[in-house]
Amino acid sequence: MSILLKVQWVDQAEQADPCRRIKHIGGSSRALQWKHSQAEAIQSIEHGHFTYYVKKDAQALKLEVGLATNGRKYLKIPIDDQIQLLSNLPASMGSSTEIKLHA
Repeated sequence: MSILLKVQWVDQAEQADPCRRIKHIGGSSRALQWKHSQAEAIQSIEHGHFTYYVKKDAQALKLEVGLATNGRKYLKIPIDDQIQLLSNLPASMGSSTEIKLHA
């Protein structure tokens, strides 16, 4: 059973490829703040450790792993293949305690 995490912010890199723009996603759950790199988030989705979602209006939208034409994996929302909704989240609000994955 995976742990449900709400994505509240995104750190982005200056990349021409939209699939490579997301550096980190993060948020807070009660007193715990978390931050995962895109690679860590992809791994945790694939292994069932975490389920990530964003809120749009009154709807919770689950993040999935997409596969670009060049074979690169990236985070996406099913209704948003161009990752625009995820990219439009605010930037990080300062440092946070990182929850590290142990494979």
